[in-house]
Amino acid sequence: MRIKMGCIVGLLSTMLIGGCDRIGSSELSSNTEEYWAAHGIVQGQINELRIGGTLFRFPADVGVNPFSYQSAWRSKDGSPMTLSTKEGVDRGLYEKVATPIVKGKAYKATFHLDPARGYAPSPNPYGGGIAVEIYDRQIGTWDGVNAHLEGHLKEIRGREIIEHPASGLREYVAPKSWIGPEFEDVRPEAKKASGYGKFFGCQPGPTGFCFISYWNAAGGYQYQIVVTREFVMDHWSELDLAVANFVDSIIVR
Repeated sequence: MRIKMGCIVGLLSTMLIGGCDRIGSSELSSNTEEYWAAHGIVQGQINELRIGGTLFRFPADVGVNPFSYQSAWRSKDGSPMTLSTKEGVDRGLYEKVATPIVKGKAYKATFHLDPARGYAPSPNPYGGGIAVEIYDRQIGTWDGVNAHLEGHLKEIRGREIIEHPASGLREYVAPKSWIGPEFEDVRPEAKKASGYGKFFGCQPGPTGFCFISYWNAAGGYQYQIVVTREFVMDHWSELDLAVANFVDSIIVR
């Protein structure tokens, strides 16, 4: 999987966000109590965050680390942004504006689940297990279940296949050493209406990270598991289920 981070940054920076002010004050530093408080987060207490179209309630034992952008680009006259950010800035048509953090909302929230404790949540907002990120939009093209399936099929076309029956995964070997492999969940229970299982990609090498994403269109959020390829190969079934169950358990219905 080739993760095009430049595309993601470009998408985020060119978003039109209304009700903004010109940047005139310093931004809050992330990963601080002041930054968390601006989101309404107090570690060690029950916390709620709206991410996308869904409200999540994090139990007191979950160390939750929110993130929100504090600036964005917009057109000076309020018209749709049809140019690239660079071209719009160069032509004097775009300006950078402040976007205040909104209490109880976030662009992203990160927390960790500890496999050594049955995937119980970690109270540490900086680590302590498998990283899970919840976003308020689709990030890139990484969801291989209900979004961008055709892109994954194009990516794996003609690749050598290695079966991993112990983990229930099929590996599509990368054609170049600097390109990461793609994996498909081929367990019978994982097959979707498309006839395929879940696809996800990893960085090159056995210790490279895998980025396993699920887009929920109804809820307007996407969660992503960030974990080493080595761990995925040994624990795929339990990992996939544990994270799905936990995310579902913190949704306020």
